[in-house]
Amino acid sequence: MLIETSSYRVSRTELTNLATAEYLRQFWWFVAVTPVFGLLALIFGSGPMQAIGMFAILWPFSIPARSVLSTAKTSRLVSGGCRVRINDDLLEFLGEKPGPSGKPYRMVIPFVNVRELVRRKEFLLVRTRQLAFVPIRLDAFGSPSEVDMLEARLRRLE
Repeated sequence: MLIETSSYRVSRTELTNLATAEYLRQFWWFVAVTPVFGLLALIFGSGPMQAIGMFAILWPFSIPARSVLSTAKTSRLVSGGCRVRINDDLLEFLGEKPGPSGKPYRMVIPFVNVRELVRRKEFLLVRTRQLAFVPIRLDAFGSPSEVDMLEARLRRLE
């Protein structure tokens, strides 16, 4: 099986929004519980405990900023334009924009490291076992059947 997508770009803002949404979907329980703890610490705590409570209340507001930092490597690849080559056992992301070394950015993900594929709006998110993800625009595929073939290939590995 060899599928190659057309070139696509994902802006830094889109990538940050995707990362924030993925974080909230995976760790919603922690995002919900931490501010509640912070509120209780502010009400019933004293001194340092109130300071910890304030940090716990404000912590969810830092998620978008941390999303910007955590997607820096992926952003260099997809914001300059890239295409995906899908072989029998790996996904190869080929950047079009050269990096500091003069070579284009490149990322290889073996299928054994892919946890799942998830469709989010106009993206297909490749979630890895390291709790990272790489977006592929659905319209970069030649046809919807190519996406179905990729999903079927990953299901056979499970």
